[in-house]
Amino acid sequence: MKFGLAVWASVVMTALPQASAACSQLSESVWMCDRGTAWENATWDPVGDGTTRYLGEVILNFTDQWPGFEISDSSTTLSEQFDTYTASIAAENTTPPEVLQVDKIVTPSGLTLRHLQYDEIDGSRTMSAVMLSEVGSSRIMVYLDSADTMPLEEMEKISFEVAMMLRDSCADEITCADAIAPTTQANE
Repeated sequence: MKFGLAVWASVVMTALPQASAACSQLSESVWMCDRGTAWENATWDPVGDGTTRYLGEVILNFTDQWPGFEISDSSTTLSEQFDTYTASIAAENTTPPEVLQVDKIVTPSGLTLRHLQYDEIDGSRTMSAVMLSEVGSSRIMVYLDSADTMPLEEMEKISFEVAMMLRDSCADEITCADAIAPTTQANE
């Protein structure tokens, strides 16, 4: 029985490598360093494609291939790229989002353009944060969704915290450090 449990645990850890690490890899070069935050214990969707996490009633999704991602050259601003994304989404949806706030967040590894809005997902109204983040030399789209009863201030706080966790490296998956300091041995 113990052998079966060990094998099962090994399979789970292989399928969800983020489950025990301080840094959750969101894309090839974007990490979410959530050690010591509520997101450290967020649940990964075990059925989907590995791009969804659940924390209470908040759902976090992310992608590095959103409508407009292909125009991510060095001269295209976040705002220009977000406008391309917005136009593509507007062409597909009959209910436009009710944008409440647009701002930029300077993060440890870059810049995030954030739209806080009421949205409609599968016929249900949601409070959402749609964030296009430049993390180092990469860009990623992060979506946070919750019930439309969530106060704007709460989504503002949660989305700010998530934006501040984005990094372009994670040398130490236990502490989420950008670099591992060399160890020194004491003289005996």
